[in-house]
Amino acid sequence: MKKLIAIFTVVLFTAPAFAADWSFYGSQRIATWYADRDYGDGVVNGQNDDQATQWYFQGNSRLGAKVKADKVSGQIEFGLGTGGDGGDTNVVTRRAYGVWRFSDNAWLKVGKDNATVTDVISNQMYDADGNLYGEGNFYGRRPAGLTLGIGEFELAFLTPSYGADVGTTATGVNGTTGGDPDSYIPRLEAAYMLRLGTGYIKPFAGFQYYKVEETGLGNVTGDLDVWSYVIGVSTSWNIGAFSIGGQLSYGMNQGAVTSWDTGSNARTASLPYLKNGDDIADVYTLQALIVPALKFSDTLRFEAGFGFRQDNADGAPGYSQKDEVWVTYLHAMITLAPGVYLIPEVVYYDYMDGVNGSDQGNLWYAGAKWQIDF
Repeated sequence: MKKLIAIFTVVLFTAPAFAADWSFYGSQRIATWYADRDYGDGVVNGQNDDQATQWYFQGNSRLGAKVKADKVSGQIEFGLGTGGDGGDTNVVTRRAYGVWRFSDNAWLKVGKDNATVTDVISNQMYDADGNLYGEGNFYGRRPAGLTLGIGEFELAFLTPSYGADVGTTATGVNGTTGGDPDSYIPRLEAAYMLRLGTGYIKPFAGFQYYKVEETGLGNVTGDLDVWSYVIGVSTSWNIGAFSIGGQLSYGMNQGAVTSWDTGSNARTASLPYLKNGDDIADVYTLQALIVPALKFSDTLRFEAGFGFRQDNADGAPGYSQKDEVWVTYLHAMITLAPGVYLIPEVVYYDYMDGVNGSDQGNLWYAGAKWQIDF
């Protein structure tokens, strides 16, 4: 943390030399929850269920800076350590990018930022602002790459997940031993924002390809082509004090893209499966989301949300079940003062059946998030 403060001090005193406008900001967040987990047919630590109070400093608490100088702008944002004790040392880079606006209607972004395929519709608070990511709200995290913007259209060329370096061995395919993953093109993501008065419609898509080559070692007996994609559309509308948003997405082998969030489902549930040594069985993922909200006053806003995810590995060796989860929540956002928020929330997760047909149980929680922005 001392190093972080030193960096910001240097930046603060050297900023005038760059003839740029700098602005600093922060957001600090504490989670206070009671959670009750039923493991269904499973047993964890000899128990069929478990209850606990969760009281912690959220890892998405942040400290950042924005800078602008003529046609060039940028942002650096650090995520602060989780836990809340004296041993916190986990400071990470959430966002770090620069933008060159080379015309009135076009720009180039270099660095890491929110993914082009991400559109945050849900404001779920539990799980450090979980936002139903991977459970209805498609989420691409904050990958590194190059992004070109023309008007309301964005096209991103991003770091691929597998085979992006020589000598790597992880294949992203369930059941493989051996094999050499090689990636020849970046991951591609695109989106277009169609603004329509008090609302918008945003279609988006992403694509990744790499090859796992047979090496004579392990059980990969032929070259494997691993294709991953997502295609979806999100929308949000304001109608007076009422608003409603939603999203629908569908794709294949999404677990093979490590930046694409898989929510409560294990990442292996959306990875392809080795089939006969020289082929793969693809996994198809469906997500759906709806989020209605009501702004009662300038200091009180209510929001509900429902999210659903299905990973379908039908045709994979040994598996015939779909892995599904649905989530619903209700919260009230209370503004205690400018920049000061208290958000009580209650939620229910139904993990439904796993790929082997067993009941995966459920989770409910109640509590609140506390947040101060400055």
